[in-house]
Amino acid sequence: MSAANPIIKECINTLSAVVNVSTGLAHPFDDSRAKELFQALYAQGVPIDSTEVHLLAVENGWPQKHAKKLSDLAAKIGSGGRVQIKHPRGWGEPTVARIIAELQSK
Repeated sequence: MSAANPIIKECINTLSAVVNVSTGLAHPFDDSRAKELFQALYAQGVPIDSTEVHLLAVENGWPQKHAKKLSDLAAKIGSGGRVQIKHPRGWGEPTVARIIAELQSK
């Protein structure tokens, strides 16, 4: 998928490296990381395309049902929907800031 937003692509790659993709967002920490990541993207004004998120998740080895759940979460947060983060990790904002800075320096 060559037309992917490079910020979204790198964010999904990074998320996929830290969560157990075979179980998706079943673990509360993985769920919280995903929510924090999408909230940080939304706060930075990065458009979140749920179809793009789904395709990138599948490319990163997420099973279809877990990729669908991730893309549904992305759509909710990307449209300004509220979610509850049960286990805040402080992970989303610095991760998104680092990814944006790295992409801008290239």
